[in-house]
Amino acid sequence: MKLTAPLGIFGGTFDPVHNGHIQPIIDAAKITQIDKVAMMPCYIPSHKDKATVSSEHRLNMIKLVCQQQPLFYPEPRDINRGKPTYSVDSLQSLRADYPNTPLCFFIGTDSLITLTSWYQWQKILTLCHFVVCNRSQGGANPTQLPTNIKEVLSQTQTQNPKDLHQKLAGHIYLANTNAVDISSTELRNRLKNQVKYPQKVNDFMPELVLAYIRQHKLYQLEADIC
Repeated sequence: MKLTAPLGIFGGTFDPVHNGHIQPIIDAAKITQIDKVAMMPCYIPSHKDKATVSSEHRLNMIKLVCQQQPLFYPEPRDINRGKPTYSVDSLQSLRADYPNTPLCFFIGTDSLITLTSWYQWQKILTLCHFVVCNRSQGGANPTQLPTNIKEVLSQTQTQNPKDLHQKLAGHIYLANTNAVDISSTELRNRLKNQVKYPQKVNDFMPELVLAYIRQHKLYQLEADIC
């Protein structure tokens, strides 16, 4: 079976999407020579509180990012599914559509630490590779990871990103990426209460996304949240 070029996958709530999401993925995609990444917003995330704004708004913000960054394209299948999202379901759907394509699931070190608590995590490793990015300054040191994660890495980790191109699934690659130390929660707090949090948000999200948030009065106390 001849494999096609790998497809990157980056899922999340994206409530809102920001540079802390975008920049580490750009870095990791360059390191791994992955030319296309699907940005896949959750409909109802299975591991977090319900999103603050509607799926439509979150998908629209993703589309704005994709307009500016040719690496990304919007992947709405989780939203279109309209039910609670598990990574294994999304990856099985993608695998059915891309049977000869290595799937590379981008996650942060925070997610790697909890990997063995994911629903059907062993099956996930038969469907995709993991590319692990730093999501905050001083990301997790591999030597300081929990013992169970070290055991998983001992069986799956590769030091060579080319391996992600030569097999459909099963590897974990730790990418040395530049972290942007911001979270969606912090940005929502700044947008809701600019008196209490006077720090600028402009440096932490694309201009088009911030303009969209302001246009639709999202994350503000007076907003009519749908």
